[in-house]
Order: sequence, then C-alpha cells, then structure tokens
Amino acid sequence: METEGRFKRTTFWIVNAIGFAFFIALMAVATKYDLQINHALSDGDSFFADLFALIGEYPAYFAVPVGGVIVFFNAPLFEKKYQKALIKAIGCLAIFGGWFFFFYAGTKLNEPPHLAAFSVVGAAGIGALTLWVGSLIKTSTMNKVFKYGVFLIVFTLVTLAVIQISKNIFCRMRYRDMLKEGDFDGFTPWYKININRENPNPDYHYTSFPSGHTSSAAHVFVLCVLCDLYPKKCDKSLRAAANVCCVAFTAVVAVARIVDDAHFLSDVLVGGYVTYWIYVLCRYLFFRRGRYNFRIAENKEKEVADLE
Repeated sequence: METEGRFKRTTFWIVNAIGFAFFIALMAVATKYDLQINHALSDGDSFFADLFALIGEYPAYFAVPVGGVIVFFNAPLFEKKYQKALIKAIGCLAIFGGWFFFFYAGTKLNEPPHLAAFSVVGAAGIGALTLWVGSLIKTSTMNKVFKYGVFLIVFTLVTLAVIQISKNIFCRMRYRDMLKEGDFDGFTPWYKININRENPNPDYHYTSFPSGHTSSAAHVFVLCVLCDLYPKKCDKSLRAAANVCCVAFTAVVAVARIVDDAHFLSDVLVGGYVTYWIYVLCRYLFFRRGRYNFRIAENKEKEVADLE
C-alpha cells in the first residue's frame, strides 16, 4: 500500500513537472507573440468558438449548486435543530446562488429582457428541480460525498475570488475591443499591472487577463476526485483517462476563447493553470491522508452498520 502511494506521488510530481515546463515554454511564446497569435486565429463568427464559450463555463457554474444539494441533504447528520437549519440554509444559498449566476452572468446565445427577473425565476425553477433530483439519491451516498460537496463550493469560491481580483489588478483590454477601435494601441503585455488604468470607453471590458472561461473549464478536474471516492470503480487507466480528458477539455476551451477574440494566449494559459493549482491545493487540504469524509458522516455510517 505504501509502495503504491509513493508511486502515485512520484507520478504526480513527474507529470506536473513536465506540465510546468510546457506552461513556461508557452508563456514565453505568449509574452512575445500574444498579439500576432490573435491576428492569426481570429474568427469572431466561429461556431466552434461560440459553442465552447457557452459550455466552457458549465463546470464552474454546476459545481456550486451540486455542492449545495449535497450539503443540504446532509443536514440530518447534525443533532441540534439550529445546526440542521444552518446546513440547509447554506445548501439552499449555494443552490439558488449558483443557478442565479449561471443565468445572470453566464454566456448566452441571446440576451433575455429583464435579466435580473429572468435569473431569479430560472434559479428558483432549476433549484427546485435540483433539490428534487437530490431527494432521489440514497442517504448513504449523500453522506459519503459530504466533504466532496463542501470542497466543490470552497474551491469554486476561492478560484472566483483569485481570478476576479487578478482581472481588476491587470485591467487588460480585450482583443475584440481593439478590433472595434480599429487599432491596437490599447494592447498591454500580460505582466503589466494596470490597476489604476483609465477606461475611456465604458462599453469595453478591461478584464482579459486571466481568462475566466478557461478557469471555469478547468473546474472539470473536480470529477477526478470521484475516482478516489470510488476506487473500486476506477482503475489506473480510468484515472489517467479522466485526467487527460480534463486537460483536453480545458485546452479546447482555451483555444476557442482566442478564436472568439475574447482572450490572448497568456490569458488562457494563466486562467487554466492557476485554477488547476488552486484545485490541487484545495484537494490536498480537504482530502490529505486519504480522508474523504467528515467524521460526523463516518460516525453515522458506523452507527447504521452496528444497527444492521
């Protein structure tokens, strides 16, 4: 068992060392050729870009309401009424808040009228449906993934804070807005801090660096934790395939954002890579030493087993 654990750790660091070298090499290319790459790949009418602009955000937007459902249905684990009420309230807030931002801030094919009202109604309807689906899942399953549900919420909120704060620090102009201007005088390298930048046109979004879409796409890595929660159903090949698919999905979304004139290569590289390492850190803090559940859920499981 110890040998297997050492092998997994060694493999993890080797793979990530290679990934880091690849990231540094691409960042070097982006530092010199960011603008030229966008000139070459630009296609504002691309169906491919529109499609992945839409679905690229799904992993992040789905993570919070899914985590909220898990938290909500674990309220019975707690003995005191105020604790149960608090856990249910947190779950409901995560469900409604997650779906509200999905409707309000998410990429849309068409902008609906009365966006705020539309988002409230949509969040209430999908939230109720989400709770109903959650009620169909066995209690033992919900107990098993309790910590995972909290992990989903915390990881997403931490990542959102880091990405949004970074956007406000660098205030980088988007390529699509430069196209509207008809010149590229507003271009700045990724490493230039523009925290006090004056934005002459309020219609433009100076939020290019880092890429929020690519960050959202990188949330797909949370699926890999399920392989550890259910090790008997996930062999080594399935774990490897899951990680490869997550990298591929994030990379495709990253390319789509460049094609769509929304971001530069450096934007998508940092957005995806920083999010991945936030995921790694959160995963370590939540599940280190192989503990994939809270003690309260473990004790409940033991009580049920003793009764049987």
